[in-house]
Amino acid sequence: MGASAGDRVVDPPPSTDEWRDIARVPNLYYHILSWPEKEQEGFTDEEFYATGVSDWEDFRSQWSHYAPDLGGTVVEIGCGAGRLTRALASDFETVVALDVSQDMIDHARSHCPDNVEFEMVDGTDIPRPDGSVDAVFSAIVLQHLETFDHVRAYMRDALRALRPDGSVMLNISMAHKPRGRVERARTEFQIWRSRRGLKKGKVHQKVRWNEYPWEQVYKTLQELGYENVQLRMFPVRSNGWQHQFWFAQRPSSSA
Repeated sequence: MGASAGDRVVDPPPSTDEWRDIARVPNLYYHILSWPEKEQEGFTDEEFYATGVSDWEDFRSQWSHYAPDLGGTVVEIGCGAGRLTRALASDFETVVALDVSQDMIDHARSHCPDNVEFEMVDGTDIPRPDGSVDAVFSAIVLQHLETFDHVRAYMRDALRALRPDGSVMLNISMAHKPRGRVERARTEFQIWRSRRGLKKGKVHQKVRWNEYPWEQVYKTLQELGYENVQLRMFPVRSNGWQHQFWFAQRPSSSA
């Protein structure tokens, strides 16, 4: 069961093919977690998944403060190679891990426990019945989607899939100032060139990274029907980077 036809973003964004191509490049872990010092040597399995454990501890401390009864079934939007998925599985009974790339899913499955259920997706529907999950989580994924319409569609379907009082923790980067026309054109050219190179087997040089005004995100979550909307910004210990997360709940009175 998904969103109604009028609410859905039907066509998969170009970033879907982009990440399916990235999943096949050498040095995969670096292209998921692009720390400059790891560009040449890359991450070992142990190093890569250890960052997931550390980051999830930082994320969980914020989410547990917002929703103390965290547990049950969580949907992860964009599991990638399972860096955070494996850590999520230690705190939830079931993790429903979604990704656009079967290659990513195959890699993640080989590193995750049995309480993780993997689903390959094309669009922005969450393949779970209405009111059937306790939480929805996404980190460093929604900013890669092509437009805010795709982000909004995921927000809408997450609300549908959540049980009453269920919560979301969604990483959406905030815009500091509007980009000028020249900067936007340069970025689009760099993304086009990088995607073209990926099709030829080259390593990508630029991916989509969208940032949005906080007012736009806040207003959208409220209009969709979420309540108790909060924005939190905090660093993670693994590399000191600041992360911006939105927390919101499905109202207990929702049908």
